[in-house]
Amino acid sequence: MKISFSDFWPGFDYNHNLITFLFKEVFEDISVSNPEDCDCLIYNIFGQSYRSYNDCIKIFFNGESSPRPNFNECDYSITSFFDSYDSKNIRIPLWMFYVDWFNTGTWGNPGWLIPVDYFTEENPFASKEKTKFCSTVFSVPYQNRIDMIDMVNQYKDVDCYGKCHKMQIPQNNSHAGELEKMEVISDYKFSICFENAAPGGWYTEKLLHAKIAGNIPIYYSDTECHRDFNTKGFLNLSNYSDMESMLEDIIKIDNDNNLYQSILKESLFEKKPTLEGVFEQMTGVLT
Repeated sequence: MKISFSDFWPGFDYNHNLITFLFKEVFEDISVSNPEDCDCLIYNIFGQSYRSYNDCIKIFFNGESSPRPNFNECDYSITSFFDSYDSKNIRIPLWMFYVDWFNTGTWGNPGWLIPVDYFTEENPFASKEKTKFCSTVFSVPYQNRIDMIDMVNQYKDVDCYGKCHKMQIPQNNSHAGELEKMEVISDYKFSICFENAAPGGWYTEKLLHAKIAGNIPIYYSDTECHRDFNTKGFLNLSNYSDMESMLEDIIKIDNDNNLYQSILKESLFEKKPTLEGVFEQMTGVLT
């Protein structure tokens, strides 16, 4: 089967990406071709070129929180959403694209991938001494992020990094500064790592980066995140009535080392994550 891609971000490598590797792992005789000559076209949300190719199976891919797939235009979808869409959706949550499942080191974007063993074993970021209180890294100032920072600042100052802040993370080696980000945030006890939206199942790299950095994540997502993660190891705003009550817990944890250590030692996953569930979905949906 010949697969191809359309309407992805600039620099996307048709041959070197998680989707291509997954197809080659699950199916035999997979090759990558041009969109004009493919059996299966995987298209993204960053254009409409996919509409020019009609003699192929079309799979809608979206790693963002919206939009939802339009099955008037596609046969199947690959999204983060829990909805199966009548068994037409393959759920690959966005966080999976930041894990080094195939020992490649990088996809180009992301520029650095998290080794799978970092979730179950000690890693150099988590083992660093935590000499600072709390950081946050983001480029888009969604209001809930700003409100949470203001709330925590009433207790202790939050160090804010990103394009909309004065503090910047250097980007020396990796495409989006993932490795450099890890070097910075691993100095902190806590990390504010809010998602920008909370549709069911959409979880990005933010929680993973905070957790393997040895932070206690101050997180925001939907309440269904327990389906992917061990929620004993982080705080989720969706489990609180308001930010004030969340801050009360942050203060309590910060001042009780035994409590802090007990949360810190909780693994992000109940068991070591694998791609087996994705393989099963791909086989079930596409065959």
